[in-house]
Amino acid sequence: MYLRGVKTGDRYRREEISRTAMAGVTDGLAVSFIMAEQNKTTAVATRTDVGSQVIARIDELCQVGFVMPKDYNYVNAIKASVLALQEVKDKNGRPALEVCTPASVQQALFKVAIKGLDASKKQVYFICRGNTLCADDSYFGKVLQVKRIFPEWEPYPRVIYAGDDFAYETDPTTGRRKLLKHEQSLDNIDNDFIGAYLYLPCKDGGQDLYVMTRKQIYAAWEQSANKSLTTHKKFTDKMVGKTIVNSGCNMIINGSVDTSAAADDEDEEFSQTHQPMDVTAEVVELDPESLPTAEAQAAPAPTPEPQPTANNEPDF
Repeated sequence: MYLRGVKTGDRYRREEISRTAMAGVTDGLAVSFIMAEQNKTTAVATRTDVGSQVIARIDELCQVGFVMPKDYNYVNAIKASVLALQEVKDKNGRPALEVCTPASVQQALFKVAIKGLDASKKQVYFICRGNTLCADDSYFGKVLQVKRIFPEWEPYPRVIYAGDDFAYETDPTTGRRKLLKHEQSLDNIDNDFIGAYLYLPCKDGGQDLYVMTRKQIYAAWEQSANKSLTTHKKFTDKMVGKTIVNSGCNMIINGSVDTSAAADDEDEEFSQTHQPMDVTAEVVELDPESLPTAEAQAAPAPTPEPQPTANNEPDF
């Protein structure tokens, strides 16, 4: 009985030791998990605080002569941008504030501020490219920047369709173009487009006719983040007008000394210095013949493919 009792006791003690060891391992894993979550929360909080850091930096710059647009409240805009950032995710569904470096978040917010834009009004889009946060001007953002230079200007793009009677001339002394004639019937609107034009304002109060051909517009569409180009096919006239307005605004913004930053052009200049490894969608090689003809547009449209969120919504 005694030996049996010792054995029983030994076994009992061995069981207790095993349970104690397992409890220690479990507690260690729990502590590690809690610390990881705390570190993640701290990292996100640090990135969220970047907004306050950018505001403080702009305050310092304004004290030494940095000028913001008179109609722009950069404090509200940056705070709104930080709120918008909480909804931004990379292509893998990870929150931007967890993936992107604090330095890139700070640079993106600063870029938004110096251009006088507001993410809450869809004037800028935040995009994750790898662990870098980028702020790209939207259609509305570019129009706003031009209107700050030329307050009376309004973008009125016009699409030229096959069968239209269109003519323009170039002033040999100034190089500016002037519309001579554009006659368009209602039936022609159902035809394929062959180009578009837009009047751009000049500093002397005049105007310059800005014209893009069908081929040039297709070249701009090749840079689209929308791989299937569903929006371009379904709302061709709207997207043609949006494209020529974007291109015309870039010419004014990039060529003016009144703006604090250059616009993002269609040629993807940004990609020359950054590697967009985690861009949500890829650049599409588009064959001009791939867009539907008038007959194809008249046919019932297929069910649209799922599209990426906010960044690819049409701005009209």
